[in-house]
Amino acid sequence: MKRLSILITVMLCVSTLAAQVKVTKPLSKQSNSFAIVTDQTTFDKVGRQLLAYRDALEADGLSTYIVSGRWENPDQVRDQIGKLYARSRNLEGIVLVGDIPYVMVRNAQHMTTAFKMDEEKFPIDQSSVASDRFYDDLHLSFEFLERDSLEPLRFYYKLSENSPQQLAPNFYSGRIFYPPQLGGDKYEAIARFLEKAVEAKRNPDPLDHIVTFAGHGYNSDCLLVWQDEKIAMKENFPFTGKTNLSAKHLNFRMEQYMKYKLFDELQRPEVDVFLFNEHGSIDKQHISGGSSIETVQDRLAMLRASIEMQLLFTPKGKREEARRQIMQEMGLGEKFFEAGTGEEETDGEATDENIISLDDLKGFNPQPRFVMFNACYNGSFHRPGNIAGYYIFGEGRTIATQGNTVNVLQDKWTYEMVGLISHGVRIGEYNRQIATLEGHIVGDPTFHFADSEGCTLRRDIVAKGGDAAYWRTLLDAPYADIRSIALRKLTDLGAISSAEIVARMKESPFATTRMECLKLLSRFRDDAYVEGIRLGLYDSYELTRRNAADYAWRAGDPRLVPAIMDVLVRYPESQRVNYLLQKAVNLYPADGLIAELERMKPTLTDADPEQAAARIREMIEEQRSAKEKTMQALLDKQAPLARRIQSARYVRNYTYHEYVPQLLALVGDSAEELSLRVNVAEALGWFNKSVSYDEIARGCRQLLENPALEPQLRKELVQTLNRLK
Repeated sequence: MKRLSILITVMLCVSTLAAQVKVTKPLSKQSNSFAIVTDQTTFDKVGRQLLAYRDALEADGLSTYIVSGRWENPDQVRDQIGKLYARSRNLEGIVLVGDIPYVMVRNAQHMTTAFKMDEEKFPIDQSSVASDRFYDDLHLSFEFLERDSLEPLRFYYKLSENSPQQLAPNFYSGRIFYPPQLGGDKYEAIARFLEKAVEAKRNPDPLDHIVTFAGHGYNSDCLLVWQDEKIAMKENFPFTGKTNLSAKHLNFRMEQYMKYKLFDELQRPEVDVFLFNEHGSIDKQHISGGSSIETVQDRLAMLRASIEMQLLFTPKGKREEARRQIMQEMGLGEKFFEAGTGEEETDGEATDENIISLDDLKGFNPQPRFVMFNACYNGSFHRPGNIAGYYIFGEGRTIATQGNTVNVLQDKWTYEMVGLISHGVRIGEYNRQIATLEGHIVGDPTFHFADSEGCTLRRDIVAKGGDAAYWRTLLDAPYADIRSIALRKLTDLGAISSAEIVARMKESPFATTRMECLKLLSRFRDDAYVEGIRLGLYDSYELTRRNAADYAWRAGDPRLVPAIMDVLVRYPESQRVNYLLQKAVNLYPADGLIAELERMKPTLTDADPEQAAARIREMIEEQRSAKEKTMQALLDKQAPLARRIQSARYVRNYTYHEYVPQLLALVGDSAEELSLRVNVAEALGWFNKSVSYDEIARGCRQLLENPALEPQLRKELVQTLNRLK
């Protein structure tokens, strides 16, 4: 305690607004630095453990600051972090320990993978995204809106229209906050966690044992998705696979109740990484979903779970009404709901073999050092009871988790860059490379596994971030994700052309590196981008084909029609690819698709080619009809305003490229309702990967030249322009 008292007395004290801030300077000068940000009460309670954690970080190559304060709002914290970033050497990350204010972000749904909730209709707490990008992405600018009275306090901020509209965190972050629903003394729990984090740094384990799990009802329902997962895993984790136990790939189909098998795997002490792919909620991991239904009780449980998920996405004030309506429609009584309330958070529930609940995790000791939750809501660190928090505060070895504070896209690139951690890169740095508004590290972001073969990437990824020559030397590295990060860095620096990326995509033996090439090409939005999509649609790796199909509908380039129709018609076994290509059919002009179908018809190998072509033509016509109805509702001045606005919001998900001129004309029509024009202007911001993006940008700039333009519409057009960059 004497050492602690001496250190506190020599702290640098500064006052920011009403917060009393103390900054403890690093003990050593390293190539990279780090900051522990905590509240004063937490520092007073667990100062000894925080200092031991700091010492462990210093020994691990990070000059480490401790910033503590009596924080009254997030701006005070962000201001201090910004000052530290400006004066420190290569600040690579921060960790938020204890009661650091939560930020709920609005007007930024395009920075999420899937979250699209109407911010006007739904309550502010449900339609906002809890995100620490407020603290780690200093490029962004925000406007404070309000705060609530919940504990801990939540502060609501709007992303400014003048702000950059793409995420580019300056450094990584993580959060260590004890879920109150666990009970007990939170400071004792934080102290124990910090002691566990220190222990983990003494002798880093090599990453040589992993387990993956594919849950029910997720993209793993397509067996080609699950089959190709093993390709990615071998590239991402090259030091596994030496025995049958070192790389296990589990699927919900393997047992009726996989939950108990997962418990066994989670408690194997040799497992380093566990990767969940499943549906999720704040307090549940949805595992089996009743995949094996043998009794009436099984069917009732599946129905109850389905209704509970439906109620979860209903505004709280309307849940009871929705429940009553479901009861009436299905002929259900009150007793049916006794096993499930539909609430987002519960104090406990009966055992359900199809889910892992918070009750299951109490007293559970998960062993993997790192656990990924590729699921909705499992990373809701701002909730009193949340899955990620229960994992890191268990008595096991888990140090860091990655999860999402809201829902997440099924078809996102789940394992993007995760292979970096096989080479000793810190968990937080990996997460920074794949930043989304909702994706966070809960736990210690500085955790890392042992270096591979003397690899210095853990330090160099920040210290040499701007050194194009260094990244050039890694383009032909023997490992997939090292090649991928080299391509990414060179693209960030403007030191590689789209033509070279296409060439790399054609020649790379690594599936995940080819996928990285496709993603990077989407930044250029040129001929090489279109060529990359075409190549991707025929790639041997299912996930590259799936993402190429996604980019195909986003691009809207007519040159892609032959490849779209060929893959759609001839390779329907790739279910998720097929699903996305059907969306492309909705977005491309129908006449061109039908003409290509007619050209293909003589080459079809179906038992009845005419019948097969007729089915595809029928689908195209159905999609054409749906598109025309949507646009007729939007453009019809006699239609109800609410219906027209609903159609405008629909265009956010279905970017009808051929209607761009009409959409721009509507925005510029001063005789139209302002609210409608604002919604259409916002929808145009979702065309950022479209071949029409330049046309939209020109149209927005022309509209902004009007001095009489309404302020609200001007702001929205500015934001759309920034999104199209």
